[in-house]
Amino acid sequence: MRKYGLFFMISILIIIMGGCNKLVTTDDLIGGKWVPKSGYKDGEASGEPACPPFDKGMKFKDEETVYVEDGGRDFKYSLTEASYGMDINFFNPNGEFDFFEIIIENEDNLALIGSGASKSYNCYFEREG
Repeated sequence: MRKYGLFFMISILIIIMGGCNKLVTTDDLIGGKWVPKSGYKDGEASGEPACPPFDKGMKFKDEETVYVEDGGRDFKYSLTEASYGMDINFFNPNGEFDFFEIIIENEDNLALIGSGASKSYNCYFEREG
């Protein structure tokens, strides 16, 4: 009987841990065009998108390059783990950096929440194509 109780507790713990923030990988991002559809605040899509220079969308080309539609240029990017989930850092060819928390809700929706100099930026994106 005790063996089943331990198995039950471990199963519940695994289910709970599975619901925690998902690690974002480049495979989650590559494919299709990500288009901003709204802002993102308090865990929900709402308001107008505010995410220059990504206002016209972006396409992740590979593990380190993203094509930014606004201006038609490639940025470098990197993903890093953080205590609250994941960050994505964009490196603009003109020398600017943008830092965001990235949240993947499902395979076709993601949110970027600005931090640092980009703190006022937040967008909810949908994948097209």
